[in-house]
Parts: sequence; C-alpha cells; structure tokens
Amino acid sequence: MEIYNILKRLRLDAGLTQKQLSKEISIGQATISQWESGASKPTADALIALSKYYGVSVDFILGTTLEKEGEGKMSKDVEECIALIDNLTNGQRYLVKELLKQIKPF
Repeated sequence: MEIYNILKRLRLDAGLTQKQLSKEISIGQATISQWESGASKPTADALIALSKYYGVSVDFILGTTLEKEGEGKMSKDVEECIALIDNLTNGQRYLVKELLKQIKPF
C-alpha cells in the first residue's frame, strides 16, 4: 500500500478529520491534504510525529511492514539521528553517509 493511502487510513481509523489531526500534531491541514493525495511526502520529523501519535512504527507508515508495532519501531536514538539528518544539506548528508560507511560494527 502507498504511504498516502496508509496515512489516510490511519487518520480515518482514528476518527479524525484533517483539521483535527492538524491541530493534534501541529502540522498544517494543507500539508496533511498533500500527503494524503500523494502530492508530497512527510519529512522525517513528520513521520516520527505521526508514528508517535498513532502508536505505529515508521516502517508501517512507509508501507515496508504490515506490523504496526514491534521490531520495525525505531529506537529513540535512530529517530533523533534521522531528524538531525533531515535538516542537513545534500552535501552534509553525503559526508554523514560516507562517515557511517567507515564505522565497522563490533
């Protein structure tokens, strides 16, 4: 299922209008409308906010798992890293990616 369908289904299952959800997560109604129509996709910060609000994993919202909870749920550290990376320039993201490639797991 596409992300825009998942976002709309989560909202409707919660019994919310776009305006109500907008107020709950402090994101503009027009932005939510764009997500649900497929015109745009949520940022990492927005995905985290939606995940917390609905109590589902970000993977579930992205459509990469059918399980709403469980191992697909990101740790707090990973959520914070994604939020930080989301605010970087493309050049900075590239540097972070190259740095992470150099780190070997124990």
